[in-house]
Amino acid sequence: MSLISSRLALCPPRALPGGLVRLHLSRNFATEAPNIKIEGDISSTFTTFSGRKPEPLPPRFLDLKKNITAGFEQELQKSWDVLVEKLKVKTEEVATKREKMIPIVNFSDIKAGTVPASTVAQIRQTGVAVARGVVPRAEAEAMLASLREYVAGGRLRGFPSDQEKKVVYESYWSPAQIKARSHPNMLSAQAFMNNLYHTSSATELVDLQTPLTYCDRLQIRPPGDTRFALSPHVDGGGVERWEDESYRETYREIFRGNWPSYDPWDLRGRAVAKMDLYNGPGACSVLRTFQSWLGLTTHSPGEGTLVVHPILRETTAYWMLRPFFRPTVKGSLNGWKLDLTEEDGTVLLHGANPGTAQEHTPAHHPHLRLEETMVPYPTVEPGDTVYWSADTIHGTEMSNSGSQDAVVLYIPSVPLTEMNVKYVKRQREAFNLGLPPPDFPGGAGESTFVDRGGKENISGKAGLQAMGFVPFDIVRSVGGSAKSEEMRIEANEILELK
Repeated sequence: MSLISSRLALCPPRALPGGLVRLHLSRNFATEAPNIKIEGDISSTFTTFSGRKPEPLPPRFLDLKKNITAGFEQELQKSWDVLVEKLKVKTEEVATKREKMIPIVNFSDIKAGTVPASTVAQIRQTGVAVARGVVPRAEAEAMLASLREYVAGGRLRGFPSDQEKKVVYESYWSPAQIKARSHPNMLSAQAFMNNLYHTSSATELVDLQTPLTYCDRLQIRPPGDTRFALSPHVDGGGVERWEDESYRETYREIFRGNWPSYDPWDLRGRAVAKMDLYNGPGACSVLRTFQSWLGLTTHSPGEGTLVVHPILRETTAYWMLRPFFRPTVKGSLNGWKLDLTEEDGTVLLHGANPGTAQEHTPAHHPHLRLEETMVPYPTVEPGDTVYWSADTIHGTEMSNSGSQDAVVLYIPSVPLTEMNVKYVKRQREAFNLGLPPPDFPGGAGESTFVDRGGKENISGKAGLQAMGFVPFDIVRSVGGSAKSEEMRIEANEILELK
């Protein structure tokens, strides 16, 4: 019996609808075991996009909902009523201003420390941003040429699975991707974005100044594509936000009926949350402060770009509270009351299902006016990056009506935490072997590709540190804290670096 199977034999899985299981695994298993996920592609991450039908949740979720609301029923009802009125104003603003809502920052200002306070305030309010000129255009275009050569020939899996030319490739170790992730400007931009957060926890160690590399896929969306049409969703778990105790702590003010005091930028709870309780293929198990991609081609609204819902605090409060309310008059947005079950008695967390991402629909989340408030990013040029926060609703345009490929590399912002560095240790092993990273669908990956990238493609000391190959500096940086220093010491021990 293998190490993996023997460990699983000691932890019998718990059955769930649709054949999923909840794995009762120790934290050591979750952070040290190699990739045991089934093969798949990006569609595996979503319930509806993969063709699965959402099912009512098991009865234990009703008990969970009762436990969350117990003692706060009146406060929750009052807060919901205020929230619905606030959303009427916020959604109208977004529907009117559209992509003008999205803040733009220049990388030159990030590097110089001169990003205007007004821009930072906009990012905090919307949860999104565009950073111009992070990678010099010539370098981005060289990455694109290298990438096209690497994906040619139909050897890579991806989505759609029935097409030789994919839109989203299960490629993680091309030289271009490795170089882009470790580019010093990308790491500097990630540190800036990480530092928009803070933690009120006295015990959770987080170093926001030291970014880690989380290796993700790439997208080449051709003109006319309509298949990679992602509906509105939020990553970083589904039911876990309610089910995991630490994750639930992140939203404590919302669940107390005090959503105006909820701070989306406080990492307390989130930094140690279990975001992948069900080992879903493609489900992310690390803390990403921002998801992001680096653009390698020019593309504009209407050309297959990302769309986002640029309301953060109010919208997050809404979809976290949505499972506890339902309408009293069918079709009306007014007069919703606290009720933990659906009209037919079933239990839902409205778009959250075990093992897949949190999805949002007009039917489940009518107050968000998603048909009008999912707005595209403004035109991006090669070398620009776009960011969206951990709880930002996002998706893609339904088609690429442009005349060229929309090519992006997914490269999120990941701070130094115990959970994250343990993941990087496993990811480092996958990198050395050419296998898919631990969070992603399994299989042989690029292990047989003689032209896959290696350590020689990683740029600089900071890039090697972010991938877990070189020890982190222990000397406290300017503006650093004792907790950050302690986290770097612990990270070097976890990575077995001296």
